[in-house]
Amino acid sequence: MLNHEINCFRKNVCIEREESTDDDTDDGKKDEDGKNKTESSEEPNFFATSIRLSNCFETENKYECVTRINNHGVVKTFTVRYKCCYGFKRTSDGCTKQVDLKPVLQTLDDLKLDEFRGLIKSSGLDGNFEASNFTIFVPSDIAIHEYNERLNDMNRVDPARRRRALNALSSKDLVLSHTVDGFVELADLENEATLESEDNKKSTIRINVYPTHSYEKMLTANCARLRKGNILAENGIIHIVDRVITPASERIEEIVKNNPKLTSLAKALENSDILKHLKADGHYTIFAPTDEAFSKLDETQRQKLLNGGSCASNILKHHIVAHTVCSSAIIGNATTHNVDGVVLNMERTVDDELTFEGKAKITQADLIGTNGVIHLIDSLVIPESGQYIGNVIKTHNYTKFQELVEKAGLTEELNNFDNATVFIPSDQAFENPETIKLLEGIGNDQSKLQQLVRYHVIDGEVESTDMSNDMKIPTKDAGKELRVNLYSTLPLFTNVINRATINCARLTGFDEKVCGSIVHEVNRVLAPPTKNILEIIQDNEKYSTLRELLNGTEVEKVLQQNNRSITFLAPTDETFALLEDKDLKMLKENKEKAEEVLRNHVLTEVLCCAGVGPHTWGFNSYVPTMGNQRVEVGRTGNQIHVNRAVVTSCDTVAVNGVLHTINKVLAPKKAPVTSVGGGFFFFDL
Repeated sequence: MLNHEINCFRKNVCIEREESTDDDTDDGKKDEDGKNKTESSEEPNFFATSIRLSNCFETENKYECVTRINNHGVVKTFTVRYKCCYGFKRTSDGCTKQVDLKPVLQTLDDLKLDEFRGLIKSSGLDGNFEASNFTIFVPSDIAIHEYNERLNDMNRVDPARRRRALNALSSKDLVLSHTVDGFVELADLENEATLESEDNKKSTIRINVYPTHSYEKMLTANCARLRKGNILAENGIIHIVDRVITPASERIEEIVKNNPKLTSLAKALENSDILKHLKADGHYTIFAPTDEAFSKLDETQRQKLLNGGSCASNILKHHIVAHTVCSSAIIGNATTHNVDGVVLNMERTVDDELTFEGKAKITQADLIGTNGVIHLIDSLVIPESGQYIGNVIKTHNYTKFQELVEKAGLTEELNNFDNATVFIPSDQAFENPETIKLLEGIGNDQSKLQQLVRYHVIDGEVESTDMSNDMKIPTKDAGKELRVNLYSTLPLFTNVINRATINCARLTGFDEKVCGSIVHEVNRVLAPPTKNILEIIQDNEKYSTLRELLNGTEVEKVLQQNNRSITFLAPTDETFALLEDKDLKMLKENKEKAEEVLRNHVLTEVLCCAGVGPHTWGFNSYVPTMGNQRVEVGRTGNQIHVNRAVVTSCDTVAVNGVLHTINKVLAPKKAPVTSVGGGFFFFDL
């Protein structure tokens, strides 16, 4: 098959060979329209290591093979390119179709590109185009007429503004800025390729390739759309474009700085850290808010943005794309990503208006720079990462937490957070009976309300990927800690962490970036625990039998140690009453037996109810206990089972862990099972 594909080029085929020594260039990416075949062979050698990788691909006009040989760490790349010789085109029989070639100037005449041909003649450049080989991006006659009309319209304004607006060129410079040395076929160009023009400034022409709804490719040259390409002449190639190409001789940063409509943006960029990240050889798109767009902001926010504060970096980066987006590539609805990876939406309306994020209109498109393109927009788009946290609370309908913040008088403090993480309870969380009781107890005590709000805030922007199991994080409520726990609740994928809790409140939304903070949603209001597990048992009347059994045991000592991270499964008096009288009597009289049973109720790490996965046949989850045994845990519907017991009350959070109430005493097995990993939770990784 490989030989057949090469043979089809044999007649009138030209072979190009290249050799280079490199490191890690990825030739496998050259996957153009045709087939892409990779051959890999590793040649064994007892005394040396040699790896040979070959990648061949085919396009309409060429067949290319790239071979990389790594020998003792030295990488050499060999490229062999088979293509139709100049003046021949490929057919089903190979490179058999010969093109009738004429000189470039005559070809322009035949194509009736009279306006551009006239510019060449009036500029005295006929001799240049007769003596050398050039590739020309030729604007159509209509495109040149439109360009001249814009020039005429600008005659009504002062000359300085005209020069700034159109950067008016002499006829000679205009022709040469559309001209490139040598033969440049479109098939040889990749997206973001740059060519050096023949004008005095050696301005660049950037080629971009875009997909279309018809699955064909759209090519642009400095954002001018190519209407017809690869018209061959004796001494050159002609590509027809739909507008006069704007020469690119300044970087986009310089264009912003020199544009009188972008003085505010220039100041904001200068006071941020963004400019240092824009590379001279890069390819960017800036959706540039005009001074008028900045004027629509409230004065406080505008000044903060201009001075580099108020999350200026987040807001400005929302308007920057790390590749070139020409206006002609926006057909109907289009999407791309900004430099932060956030999806951006663009649209061309039926009235041919261009919009950005559905909130701003593109008022001037395709200001071309050497490292990208700029589109002027009439409104600044504030992403969530640039909004005050108070605005995010409103837009996400966290109405109950918003009321709590306002009642505590902390709205301004919350909006001024810098480098913080906030855990926001959902509105449904405030319907929890314990939360209702908590808030009723606080009433209008503003000091306690402030403590409650600040307990939901920690220093530092902590994303979900930064969290680890049993992590303790001090809050802004005088350093009182939150406890993080991570779980896997997937029966088949026990290595996959899919659930996180904060003080046993489940993380239901996460990693929402706002100005100066990261927001996570939790399904409960967080209140700092004030008691250890033993104190909780001592203060609750339904645990009187449990208190009697604990008295004087080692388990009692463990439950009152604040530095522990454990779970206690607590049977109530009613549960103990279900035991046979002789068994209950034995537990009360025999401390050693009571100790053995109670140890089976202490889990060696924190297990929140949200961390229990579904009970699935064939996949059992076991948790080690303090008694060197294991209990089986699982969820069936809304019920959580521990062995044969059911958890009747979940997640009483303590300083040293969590307590769950169960309806059955967990008797130890006769043959103890050694704890796996020295007390390691089955679903903690």
